[in-house]
Amino acid sequence: MARCLPAVDIFHLIIITFFFFPSYTRAATSPSTSTPVPPLQWIQLSTSGTTLPGLKYPSIGYDATSGFLIIFGGESNGVPQQETYLLNVTSLSWSKPSTSTSQTTKPPPRSMAISGGDFAASNRHGHVVIGGKGTNDQPLSDAWEFDYINQFWSNISISPGGPSARYSAAGGIDATAATVQDPIVAGPNNTFYIAGGFDGQNAIPLSDVWKFEVAGVLSANNANNVEGSWTQITFSEEIPSRVLEGSAVMPSAKVVAIGGCSSDDAGDYSCAQQDAYVLNINATSDLNPEGCPAPRVGPVVVPNYNTFSQSFATQAYMFLGIFDTSLWDDNNGLNQGEVDILDIETGVWTRVLPSGDNSTGVVKFPSPREGAVAFSSAHALVGADPSVGSDILIFGGQDKDGNYLNELWLLRGYSASLTESNATWSGFGDGLLGGGEDASGTGVTIQYLSSCASQLSPSSTTTSGGSSPTSTGGSQSGSGDSSQPVFPYNTSTSHKVLSPLSFAGLLLALVFYRLSMPLPSESTPSIPSGHKFGLLVISGFIALVAYAIGIAGLILSFTTISLDSSSSSLRKRSDSQGLNLKTGHGKAALIVFIILYASLPLLLFISFDHSKKQKEKQTHLYSETGEEQIRKDSTETGFTALMTPAREKHFIGHRATNSSPDIVSHSTVPDSPVHETRKRVRSLFGGSFWPSRKERSSFDDRTQESEGSAGPSRSFEVMNRGNRARRLSAGLYGYSSEGGHSAQPSVPRGLSDLNWLDRRQNVAAFGDLDYALTQLNRARAATPADMNPLITPSRPRPVLPSKFLSFLHLFIHAALLGMCVIILVALWQRAPLAAFIVFLLWVSAFYCILFFLAWRGTPRTSILSVLLTSLRYHNELGHDAVSHSGASSRPLSTNDPITFPSESRSPYIHQPTFRRALSTHEDELISSNGHARADEDEDEETTQRRIEQEMDRRDVSIVTVPKRRLWIANPS
Repeated sequence: MARCLPAVDIFHLIIITFFFFPSYTRAATSPSTSTPVPPLQWIQLSTSGTTLPGLKYPSIGYDATSGFLIIFGGESNGVPQQETYLLNVTSLSWSKPSTSTSQTTKPPPRSMAISGGDFAASNRHGHVVIGGKGTNDQPLSDAWEFDYINQFWSNISISPGGPSARYSAAGGIDATAATVQDPIVAGPNNTFYIAGGFDGQNAIPLSDVWKFEVAGVLSANNANNVEGSWTQITFSEEIPSRVLEGSAVMPSAKVVAIGGCSSDDAGDYSCAQQDAYVLNINATSDLNPEGCPAPRVGPVVVPNYNTFSQSFATQAYMFLGIFDTSLWDDNNGLNQGEVDILDIETGVWTRVLPSGDNSTGVVKFPSPREGAVAFSSAHALVGADPSVGSDILIFGGQDKDGNYLNELWLLRGYSASLTESNATWSGFGDGLLGGGEDASGTGVTIQYLSSCASQLSPSSTTTSGGSSPTSTGGSQSGSGDSSQPVFPYNTSTSHKVLSPLSFAGLLLALVFYRLSMPLPSESTPSIPSGHKFGLLVISGFIALVAYAIGIAGLILSFTTISLDSSSSSLRKRSDSQGLNLKTGHGKAALIVFIILYASLPLLLFISFDHSKKQKEKQTHLYSETGEEQIRKDSTETGFTALMTPAREKHFIGHRATNSSPDIVSHSTVPDSPVHETRKRVRSLFGGSFWPSRKERSSFDDRTQESEGSAGPSRSFEVMNRGNRARRLSAGLYGYSSEGGHSAQPSVPRGLSDLNWLDRRQNVAAFGDLDYALTQLNRARAATPADMNPLITPSRPRPVLPSKFLSFLHLFIHAALLGMCVIILVALWQRAPLAAFIVFLLWVSAFYCILFFLAWRGTPRTSILSVLLTSLRYHNELGHDAVSHSGASSRPLSTNDPITFPSESRSPYIHQPTFRRALSTHEDELISSNGHARADEDEDEETTQRRIEQEMDRRDVSIVTVPKRRLWIANPS
């Protein structure tokens, strides 16, 4: 006798359970492999006579006196039935009842009813049916009894009070119990038990237990003299509800309920529960054994009435039923006729595999089915020798394919006891397995299964309390944990290897392609052009190989897909639709594959053809481009040139025609007439990512106009520029040095720079002002005449691609990222951890390389390159005008009568700060990215008019200086 645990021990158990076993479930770790079990054999019986329809959840009973097995009601093709069929177990012939009385009424159609034999001396010899599921899924509460002797049905008169109408309840009758005398209903009584069920809207807890006592007389002369009464049995604790479970009443009034679902609206087999409940009616207590077999819907549960061993009396058999093979693995036991044995006293499970039927030379087992019914007998019901063992007759059910069955099977337990796998016994004979209804047990043995059914993935199975879902607590792939998820669909190893390998190769090809592009920041390429071409060839070769491997992997995914060995009993709807595209992984991978391996190559080809046509168009447009003609008068070369923020340079492709963007020289071209009237836009990318059609057309018009007015010119290079210090002319300090950026605040250097009206406003302060201006200009620093240190090569900035190319780039990278996610998820769930880590590192390295190259400006036509370059370009603009130390000479004197320099001083003192001529694209980016001046909103004519008015108000002194000699380095 088990002792009670003290409160301290219970507390310790709770602490250990919750803190050291957070993923603990009620599932047993292993079944018993030494429980005494009789030698079991499945035998399929061939019947004759009336053909029965396929039925599930009918009522079954047996009368030893008449030798008839009764089948009533059930569901066929979704419709409840009300027919009654009798099987003569001696001749195995089916027939319908033939009554000699005038009683022709019969119960309404129903299935899932509680039933059992009612044998009380000579008063009653019948089969009782209680409740059930009627037409239109309505629950029933009536009770009927079939008289085996006279073969008619009688409606039982029930006293007031009782349970609500319900179906799919657990219960039945204890066939071993003797009749009793009830004070309410006179005569020998038999007791039926009913627990739980479904009332049409809600599932009823199993703790809602009632007993139904039947009394009276049933005969041809007393066709309506059977009475019944209900009595509720109260349980102190509520037990969870179950529907579609398997149940039976064991000796000593113990109701066993195994499997089933928590409700009636689950719709599939994933709702099945693994737990079991044993309700002790006399003690009003329950036992909740740990789960071991796979949770099933509609299993068969019967007592083991074999009398060979006393230990058999506490054994309940469970077999057949259907479970979700995508959630549970039962080691393929159910397909091999597995019989699960529960000891209702100890709660220990035993899983065994009986021998099959070899009557036809091929060993057969009953297929998994839901809703079959069975009758258990202490002796053999069919065959020539009733003492050979105990028989369990099983009829009907619905298989996993949805077919309603009318098969009749026999599970025979021979008179022996086995405690180990493949053990022999006295009737084993020569070991040759027999079969048929007269089988004597030769060659029959059993095999014990040493492990319980394992959960493949989290499901709706519940704990012993039935209120919370269980969890395997297993980690993800690569953890090495034994609870690693297993998936019902499987493909060949070739597909699992080729698919990630193909995508990894595609990423490698993209890396080599990026490396083959020139770096805009390199004045001299770090990789020779021949090597870059080699990288391009390698990239193309790897891409072709990756595409071929990817296509092969896709084909293998469709041709090698199969069900896992533990999932061979999937339902018909999965088989009829095929195995392809049943998982989210398969559907998502196919979509991304079509985008990445089919659609994108087509789009790239269209893009290449579009770019080729655009290049040919531009080449034709600029084929006769020349330099702009020399300005004809000084009014076009003075302040006009200074006040023009930028100069339009002609491009063929993205390169200026006058010089290379990567090589800085002192070559210059004469000033050209300014045709630019374009308004400057203050924004990061010039107002928008892409110029509008109107802006592009206006730019083309200006380009053509400039080309039309430009004439042939010859560039020259000044070879004898001295190393002299210089400073800007006083009147030029207020003008823009480049692209609209003010060099310094406009401060007058002499009185001649002041407006005559300002001088007349305060004549007394004229002398003080002259002195202050003189001191201010003495402190102004000189600019070295040697401009080479100030000339910084301007790297070509990345440019935004066209709208079509931008969409294409985003489309490509979205597909790449999607495929990365799909492969990483698949590797995490199904592959070793090392494979997942290696692929993750490679993907991370790929994106790091992309960002590094984009930071350096490669590729030049890229959204990412533009964004990253814009983050640092403003800082680099500030370094272009940094002063460098060079050879210095004496500073210019402000007292000299002639302000033009002599000897080693620069002749360019009246010119703006020397800079390399910017290309059209660079000019647009600088002027649009910089900080605009306040007067930039003025149009060109207003600005020119203001400058000319200012010139008219000034005193102009003409000074003649000796003409300097210039050496022409390239006279041709």
